[in-house]
Amino acid sequence: MIRNCLMLSVAILVFILSACEPQKDKNGKVIDTPTTGSIKIMVDEGYKPIIESTIDVFDSIYRLAKIEPMYVAEGAAVNALIKDSIQVVVITRKLTDSELVFFKQRGFVPATTPIAHDAVAFVVHPDNKDTIFTIDQIRDLLTGKTDKWSQLGHKSNLGAIQLVFDNALSGTVRYAKDSIAQGAALAPSASALTTNEEVINYVHKNKNAIGIIAANWISDTDDKGVQKFRKEIKIAEIAKAAGKEGYKPYQAYLITNDYPFKRTVYIINAQARKGLGLGFASFLAGDNGQRIVLKSGLVPAQAPTRLIKATRK
Repeated sequence: MIRNCLMLSVAILVFILSACEPQKDKNGKVIDTPTTGSIKIMVDEGYKPIIESTIDVFDSIYRLAKIEPMYVAEGAAVNALIKDSIQVVVITRKLTDSELVFFKQRGFVPATTPIAHDAVAFVVHPDNKDTIFTIDQIRDLLTGKTDKWSQLGHKSNLGAIQLVFDNALSGTVRYAKDSIAQGAALAPSASALTTNEEVINYVHKNKNAIGIIAANWISDTDDKGVQKFRKEIKIAEIAKAAGKEGYKPYQAYLITNDYPFKRTVYIINAQARKGLGLGFASFLAGDNGQRIVLKSGLVPAQAPTRLIKATRK
């Protein structure tokens, strides 16, 4: 009887150990699951702050999981997804019909999950007194119809306006062209750097510049980095029309739709199986992920939000 008990114990131990072993394919490569394994994802650089926060929490909960983010321009992320060199991306748009053809030929459509509502923000030098713009003024700035500070109706000796974007292939550039400029070409004088942080630093040093960035970089007021950035620039207010009140891209005004340049952030999972991409997408859209979104100053896409009181800053 003792021998039988020992054999049963050994069998149970072997079963437990084998169950803890990572799954592998026929080539010996580890197969990730929704809560284990390792994957690389690409993220629009505008959402580096929020994704870094969510990955930290996700990895602390699922200790056998490892998500390696690469922060790139939106265009680079989509290209990698289409070429199948990456399977999970976080960007600010859905895939187009032509982009979906590649996946439909493989017999599936990537899962697209909205995780947050963000905004395109406009920032100026802290000494600049022009900090309120209408939608029409922003459109004229983007298309080059307005290219001098004096054309905005205020006395200014700043001269030519310099528009600065984060990256030529970013979702911010695409949104500015497609949604704000309504498909028109952007001003020839507009330029692009590489990251949102570089735009903030540039505007801090150049009084005639207007930076166009993802609001996520200035939304989390508890973050020390954000506190530093907000001391270095001024956040412009946007009014829907002349004579109307202007609003900044703050959480309260995204909820009420008072700030006009609002957009949705999506995680697109092109893993054709139940892997870590599914687990991370579920986490972002679930209660824990949506709480992180809320704390970061963005608006959760999946969880209901209640505005207690909107205060102007």
